[in-house]
Amino acid sequence: MAQHDLWRGSLVQKARLVSGLILFAFATAHFFNHALGLVSLDAMLVFDDWRIAIDRSIIGSIVLVAALLIHVALASWKMVRRRTLRLPIAEWAQIVLGFAIPIFLLPHIVNTRVAATAFGVSDTYSYELARIWPASFVPQSVLLLLVWIHGCLGLHFWLRSTPLYRRLAPLLLAIAVLLPFAALAGSSVQGRIIEAAIRDPARLQALKAETHWPDERASASIQSVREDAQNGYVVGLFAIAAAVALGLAVSQRAKRIQVQYVGGPLVRTELGPTLLEISRRNKIPHLSTCGGRGRCSTCRVLVLSGAAEAAPPSDAERRTLKTIGAADNVRLACQLRPSAAITIMPLLKSATTGQRLPAMAEADTAAERELAVLFVDMRGFTALTESRLPFDVIYILNQFFGTVGGPIHANDGWITNYAGDGLIALFGDPAGLAATCRSAMVAAAEIDRALSALNERLVNEMRQPLRIAMGLHAGAHVLGRVGYGEKPAMSVIGLAMNVASRLEAMAKTAGVQMAVSQIVADHGRLDTRDLRAEATAVRGLSAPIDVVFVEAARDLLPRLQSDALAS
Repeated sequence: MAQHDLWRGSLVQKARLVSGLILFAFATAHFFNHALGLVSLDAMLVFDDWRIAIDRSIIGSIVLVAALLIHVALASWKMVRRRTLRLPIAEWAQIVLGFAIPIFLLPHIVNTRVAATAFGVSDTYSYELARIWPASFVPQSVLLLLVWIHGCLGLHFWLRSTPLYRRLAPLLLAIAVLLPFAALAGSSVQGRIIEAAIRDPARLQALKAETHWPDERASASIQSVREDAQNGYVVGLFAIAAAVALGLAVSQRAKRIQVQYVGGPLVRTELGPTLLEISRRNKIPHLSTCGGRGRCSTCRVLVLSGAAEAAPPSDAERRTLKTIGAADNVRLACQLRPSAAITIMPLLKSATTGQRLPAMAEADTAAERELAVLFVDMRGFTALTESRLPFDVIYILNQFFGTVGGPIHANDGWITNYAGDGLIALFGDPAGLAATCRSAMVAAAEIDRALSALNERLVNEMRQPLRIAMGLHAGAHVLGRVGYGEKPAMSVIGLAMNVASRLEAMAKTAGVQMAVSQIVADHGRLDTRDLRAEATAVRGLSAPIDVVFVEAARDLLPRLQSDALAS
């Protein structure tokens, strides 16, 4: 199972991440401050006092300015180094939004922080709302949305490989929608109130005196600084665009090397770009969950030739590869820049992933999911078949697998592997792990019933009825196609697979039909009263887990709480 090391990456990547988190935290506090306008102006002012005490302290100012400069500089440098403009739409959206932000942000900084520092303006909410409402409210709203969407995309790219993030995704999405909406609404409400109030000349003069409203000369100076900052940034944007264009043009004339994709095309490319960029430029599907930041390992490739000529992995890449136990000739495509002819095979293929497992089983994909794993194995199979012809054995196996597979598929399960006289089935429900565990237990109960019917049909052909042992556990897994050729087999990797296998063996040893982890029982709301349960050490786990032993899987159905089944 891949480790979820959110801080994995090079020093530059960490600097860009930390600076982005600082800016996002500042923006979140600022937008929450706006949203308090739905309560009152006084609430906005009180929170603003606390926020400014932090933001405009010496330490706060240094941290905030440094974060802004570092984030913009590193984003610009990354853009200049790109050797292809073929990027996923979401990444392009983040880039465009990010570079658009300063166009609107710099005038805002000049109107507030610079005006306060250079001209003694008290840029309270009363001052700001009086100046921007209603004429400048639209560009301020655009700024808010640009910052928020850009930041949320960055957080999504950073966190999306973690199970906790996926579990909290609905809640986080609600917050991501509600907070900017509340911020715009709060500012709008108080802007209208202040606009109405300062129609009274006396109240307008009082506000100007209270906030040290800039006179005409100061206003002209502020406007000049604002325009200079905005124009300077636009010039910088043109310089970045020119540098990107120059880099792309130079790369087209650079020395060419060959990159052979096993089971795919042979492409000729220049020196400089990463393998991931080469794939994207040549429209070759290549999975990259973290956006090329070297954290997720999903873009990894097997280097079959040319590894010796490539630069060795950086410390950040080496740490990522170590977490997945990668072989020496496995590299991250987003970090490897070929310097000579190279032959590679992407280990995880990219495609659209459906929500339900049957669809996932047909896709070339790699994704992490919370799944339930059911191991089903036939007991005493050797004794049952020792005097039979091979064709009879195949017939019995097919009858058995057909009987077991029906309940699995009927409950949205997916058979991922057959191993002799047993199989491995996975269950996943978009509604969450609770529904997943219930589906798996219902399938196990129906397998027991279906097996009884099969034994009745085979009573004249078998010396003794077919018996099974099952193990059921749940946890996080990574699914992906691994292997050689155009259609490698779907593989599932996860510690829960090993645990479920051990539970199936424990069921055999205990002489019962099924062993279920307490994790599955709790999520599926299984009534375990009067069932045998033990804390059992399982190889691969640092601590014992509670295991529930079930004499016959059909007994699970009456123990599943009725409201759970109804849901």
